[in-house]
Amino acid sequence: MAFNRKKMILEQAVNMFFNYGIQHITMDDIAKKCGVSKKTIYKYFENKDDLLRQVIELQIKELKKEIFENKQISENALQELILFFDYINKLSFNVSASFGRELKKYYPTIFLDVVKHKNTIVIPFLIENIKIGKLEGVYKKDINAEEICESFNDISKIIFLDGFFYNPGTNQNTLKFLNSLFLHRLVSVKGLETLNMFNKNPLKKHIKNY
Repeated sequence: MAFNRKKMILEQAVNMFFNYGIQHITMDDIAKKCGVSKKTIYKYFENKDDLLRQVIELQIKELKKEIFENKQISENALQELILFFDYINKLSFNVSASFGRELKKYYPTIFLDVVKHKNTIVIPFLIENIKIGKLEGVYKKDINAEEICESFNDISKIIFLDGFFYNPGTNQNTLKFLNSLFLHRLVSVKGLETLNMFNKNPLKKHIKNY
């Protein structure tokens, strides 16, 4: 019961922080949304900083789970990368620009944790994915995984960490465009045929069922 209540509070806090930013949301707001007393909130979280930190930890767990599951169901590295980008696109659509700006300005320690996780989870995933994709023949042989990931990292800093986006619709369209550029830079002739097929038809239809 306690675990379910804490999970419910975390999930509501995620939605509220992502949609409205961090500064304008109080512990009273979260308690009201959850239908519990503020005393109950403090039973599970020391303060707002602690709640925010655990919100970020929950998102990191979800990211790791997504990467693991995508690897299990994908036939090759290209499919895996498309699924990863699709997850990031959907996630970004639900995050307001104020969340990133406020996280960086008012919660620098937690912000640095986000940067650390990006460097220890996302970048290594991309490097491994590119190396596997080259072996599979879906990516160009002359691609340098480290260099292209460094470029990806630079772009992601501008987009996610510097508050570049302000409109959810623009967010998703711009991300799709950048993802497309990244994929077309990677894919070989064989990979391009596969990519074009996925662009015409939903990806899920082409993924093995295990």
